[in-house]
Amino acid sequence: MKSANILRICLVVFPTIFFVSSIFANELDSTNYKLIGVSTSGGGGLMESTNYSLLSTAGQISADPRTYSTNYRMNIDPSALFLATQPGIQCFETVTDGNTDCTSGPAELLTGGMVAICGPDGCYDKARFEIEPYVNPEDTLYMIQISEDDFASDIKCIDGSTFRPKALSSCDINDFRTEEDWEDEVFNIKGLKSSTQYYIRVSALHGDFTQSDFSIISNATTASGLIEFDIDIATESGIDVESSAPYSVAFSGSDELVVGAAATTASSLIWLDAKSSSSGGIAIIQFGKYGGLYSATTTETIESDTEDLDGSLAEGFGLQSYYIDYESSLYLGEITSTTNYAGSNNEVGAVSTTADTIYSGDGPINNGRMGIYLKARAGAGRAIATDYSEEIYFVIVPRY
Repeated sequence: MKSANILRICLVVFPTIFFVSSIFANELDSTNYKLIGVSTSGGGGLMESTNYSLLSTAGQISADPRTYSTNYRMNIDPSALFLATQPGIQCFETVTDGNTDCTSGPAELLTGGMVAICGPDGCYDKARFEIEPYVNPEDTLYMIQISEDDFASDIKCIDGSTFRPKALSSCDINDFRTEEDWEDEVFNIKGLKSSTQYYIRVSALHGDFTQSDFSIISNATTASGLIEFDIDIATESGIDVESSAPYSVAFSGSDELVVGAAATTASSLIWLDAKSSSSGGIAIIQFGKYGGLYSATTTETIESDTEDLDGSLAEGFGLQSYYIDYESSLYLGEITSTTNYAGSNNEVGAVSTTADTIYSGDGPINNGRMGIYLKARAGAGRAIATDYSEEIYFVIVPRY
């Protein structure tokens, strides 16, 4: 039986550094000797000096770009060469305003941040992330894990179809997607809780048994959900006017309500400001205390109804939308007036004692502004009085 000979080398380098290595070989020869029938394995040893001691194992240079620089490279075990490169997170965002670290999202995001696609205050139930693949090829697959406690005990993955967090035990190969597949979805994490900090990390897979370590963790906090509503009183030209309570509109002067005369329009309008981050949009409803213009003196009411006040025998009181404006975007909502209040000339919608929707928004609203005419007409048989009045209430309802 042949036995292996052991060659020991002692290398001395100032300041007294010793490196001891054992080399095993099948066949090693020189002009002076030949070793036959031995096996080989990786080497290593202890490097020490008066200042440090380092135990090192010889292996292969890592393909992971974060393990080297212009000044050094780190050795790793040869089996690591089969793993996908450990990826990174390019961005993980919920509430950025006017800036973003994301690079492949829609134009609105890249110029305005997450508020440009989620509405004021940002996203309260969803987020966007992008992957830094480093040297991984385009067909590499990635899994995203998410946690509320920095992966201490709460660990979930993002479902590759619904983009919602789910139990780690339910995660499988179907939850690995390419970078392009993940990033084609504008909001690629959904179903989050508001006012909550989330942590994510990503792992790469490129072939069987090649899943990489998870990336460095990134975190973001969802918004609380925002809604703002304001009333102003101003003329037609007062689109930007801001006024304070009490809010009052009068049919006076040249707009005075005269019994038996034609319909008249109050010179002051009701202006509404609205902002909302609710993804389902908003409804602005209104209702009155009396259901028309009521006189305590005569105890009569000029009843409000949805009608054309220019009719020959018409009498009534109502509202008509005059102006609508908002920030327009593919990802934000639009404000529209409901049919009864979108008339022209002297067509009005009712102010009844039950709530009616006057404006509707179909998504997040940034800087909504609406103006409303008040129109009335008193019939020839109506008792004359100066105290006909109505109290109108406006309510904004977010659709979360």
